[in-house]
Amino acid sequence: GGIIAHYIHWSYLLILPMITIVTIPFLIKVMVPGKSTKNTLDIVGIVLMSISIICFMLFTTNYNWTFLILFTIFFVIFIKHISRVSNPFINPKLGKNIPFMLGLFSGGLIFSIVAGFISMVPYMMKTIYHVNVATIGNSVIFPGTMSVIVFGYFGGFLVDRKGSLFVFILGSLSISISFLTIAFFVEFSMWLTTFMFIFVMGGLSFTKTVISKIVSS
Repeated sequence: GGIIAHYIHWSYLLILPMITIVTIPFLIKVMVPGKSTKNTLDIVGIVLMSISIICFMLFTTNYNWTFLILFTIFFVIFIKHISRVSNPFINPKLGKNIPFMLGLFSGGLIFSIVAGFISMVPYMMKTIYHVNVATIGNSVIFPGTMSVIVFGYFGGFLVDRKGSLFVFILGSLSISISFLTIAFFVEFSMWLTTFMFIFVMGGLSFTKTVISKIVSS
């Protein structure tokens, strides 16, 4: 991504996700077709939820209180709608499932924090070390993103051996310690940020493994 943005243009980054289309024929061969049931699609619920999300996103980017008010109105209407219809877009009973809601909230919070950190890293490296986009992508972000593969494997292994709580605490500590280290020593070396970025992504991988297990169960 850094190489493309630096040497070509950032807009070409949007082409990269299209590579996943190549995997569709292979997935069709592997996936077993399940039994289908005829049900009505809750179009109204989908529209109400979509409008709610759009209004909330507009509020977080523009800080216009009008969007927050609109989000609240449409979200309340959405909640009332799914509690009345027979085949709701989201089953309201999920809201009463405490482990599911805690897992969903924890996952959203941790992912949002790490996503914000990832978005901040290029600006931070460019301001402090005056490096180009290619260097940031190859030297800082790339090692961390690749480490997710390794941490994902060990995360699943540790969940089976030590339990979900142990892995969740370990992942949260990894993210927290990495953030504190970068906060106090970011000007020490760019490679320190690279090293800590690896453990941020590793901690995210650990917590995602646990949260996915909690939510799916």
